Amino acid sequence: MNIEATHAGQRTTVGLLPAAPQRKRYRSAGWLDVLTGLSRSDNPNFARMLKQSAYPVQKAYRQLMETYGGEPLFVECRSTTRQQWAFVADEIGVPGEFRVQYFDEDGFTGHLVYKTVEEAVESMLLERYRIVEPGALDRIAATARWARGVKVATLRQQAQEDLISFTEMLDAIQALE
Repeated sequence: MNIEATHAGQRTTVGLLPAAPQRKRYRSAGWLDVLTGLSRSDNPNFARMLKQSAYPVQKAYRQLMETYGGEPLFVECRSTTRQQWAFVADEIGVPGEFRVQYFDEDGFTGHLVYKTVEEAVESMLLERYRIVEPGALDRIAATARWARGVKVATLRQQAQEDLISFTEMLDAIQALE
């Protein structure tokens, strides 16, 4: 689209640049639920309480999603309450699904699977994994404590599969110290 302008008696045609694409607004499902609840509530105190309780997760969700273009995969986040971390990754066993992988200084501690990256990210943040700490896994996995934890996990797995007895597992763990 062009606009003709006149300045000091001279006619100029000015071409307009296309509009910049609008920034995507990232809203967690919990935040959308709060906004829906606010429209249904006649009690301003209840509405304020809802917003105050949901806002920290929404803020962290928006920041993480905006920073990583809506796909914050493999971005380690530390817990606000303990020395544990989590990150969202593709689920290996089910293409198109995502896992939240948890770990601490002794190794991996578990994972949960979600249908979408958005659900996985929101769940991780709801569990208070909100301090972005890129490189945490590499740093921690390079420690002697992590190496020992992985050996202990392997021994536990062997005992669960009846490859070694419980007593053998305990003796092997004791020998690691």
